[in-house]
Amino acid sequence: MKVSIDEYKPYKGFYDLREFKLTKRKFHKLWRIQDRLHEMEENKTYYQKWHPAQWGKAKEVSAGYQALLRGVTP
Repeated sequence: MKVSIDEYKPYKGFYDLREFKLTKRKFHKLWRIQDRLHEMEENKTYYQKWHPAQWGKAKEVSAGYQALLRGVTP
């Protein structure tokens, strides 16, 4: 998925990546993570019931994603 920073629209409840000083490469990496986390959140009940290990991993990825963004200057 290649989305330019100008075309990007953050998901409700997620960080707006445009507010951070990111290189294009880092922006696209974080966008892919954000997109996957959003998809998993949309299907939260399914993952919690049928794939609890994946849900747990998603929570770990989310924590790392947030920590990474807290280290970037907004």
